[in-house]
Amino acid sequence: MGKLTNARLCTQFGAAGLALLLGPSGAAWAGGFGIEASAYYQGMSYAGAAAGGPSLTSIAWNPATASFAGAGINIESSYTLVLLDIDLKVTDPPGPGPTETQMGRNGLVGVSFATYRIDSKTVLALGLTAPFGLGTKADKQDWVGNYVGGTTSVLNLNAAPSLTYEFAPGWNISVGPQIDYFSLPRQTAMTPLGNGTLRADDFGIGAVAGVTFAPSDATSIGLGFRSAIDHQLKGHISVDNVDEAPIEAPLILPEMLSLGLRQALTPRTRILAEAEWVNWSRLNVIPIELKGPFLGAPAGTVAANLDFRWRDGYLFALGGEYDYSPDITLRTGIGYEISPVDGAKTRLVQDPDSDRLWASIGASYKESASTRWDFSYSHLFFEGDKPFDRTGSSAMFATPRLLGTADVSQDILSIGYKTTWGDAPAPASALK
Repeated sequence: MGKLTNARLCTQFGAAGLALLLGPSGAAWAGGFGIEASAYYQGMSYAGAAAGGPSLTSIAWNPATASFAGAGINIESSYTLVLLDIDLKVTDPPGPGPTETQMGRNGLVGVSFATYRIDSKTVLALGLTAPFGLGTKADKQDWVGNYVGGTTSVLNLNAAPSLTYEFAPGWNISVGPQIDYFSLPRQTAMTPLGNGTLRADDFGIGAVAGVTFAPSDATSIGLGFRSAIDHQLKGHISVDNVDEAPIEAPLILPEMLSLGLRQALTPRTRILAEAEWVNWSRLNVIPIELKGPFLGAPAGTVAANLDFRWRDGYLFALGGEYDYSPDITLRTGIGYEISPVDGAKTRLVQDPDSDRLWASIGASYKESASTRWDFSYSHLFFEGDKPFDRTGSSAMFATPRLLGTADVSQDILSIGYKTTWGDAPAPASALK
């Protein structure tokens, strides 16, 4: 397998970090503006992600799945391309301008994971991910709803080191912190005085935890938790060539709980299942408070509100794997996701979410005993022509209601690569 060098390690682990820095603001494909990225588990619509197996990407759902990593150093990266289509149609125009616009933008996201087995019971892991992200832009900036939304970008970078320990035969537990950077690089909407722009960011701290139980070589059950993260976003609000002021806005990113099952039916066939809960109801109405005078308003004034009023979101998935040959594994899966958006009043034109059906296929190719390639494709079927009923976010300018419908579709393609340095033990049959 060759000698591990710092250059090789940095090249593998840093490549996904670069894609992560460039990409998350252009994509959102889980409920709300959540992001889930794994070329391995995407092929099964993320069924079994929290139960663990041969892919390190399961650590994003449950850090205790690091227990399945082999000896030495293991590194895995996934790169995901999201093709997003959002067609907005205004049914009751409040003024002049185009009544239809395309709001979708394509995006690229990279994630990376690494493990180091300290001994037979203890594994150190690190995940670099982008749990949340969004990027939309109206292709017609003069559309009739430009006072509601023009360009929206959400960037999120997350580092989560963890320590996993086998405390009893078949039982593993894991805990660790997560360091989170959240940014609104650019949010724009038209005002009577010109184009308004909001920019803000913040660092926050949270935790991850998980447990896995393998009662036999054929079965693995996992439960993973990612905590909420409290951010106090700080930045500036401005109107073109008119005025600018500092702002603050409180934002709590939601916690997530994932339950996964991986069960071998035969030595070559496995079935997987997943249930996931995300506490999106934390996002209600978020005030953007001026920390200095702006357009004649004093500090302390609420300049705008980010109006979510979302409910909790859920994902249920079922998938399967088949070893076509010792080097090729095929997989497929379906999933149903209950959106945090429950009606026209909570459907943002920047993120017109709705319940969706996942349909996915994937495959893995073992290039050698120490390397594996993963590939996956998913199509998301959203509920068509869902209504929206919104007003502008500004608390300083009166805006009319904007009524219309949104039609959304997504295609997702992923590729992943795993490398192992060290003599990894042969996996149990359920985890091949």
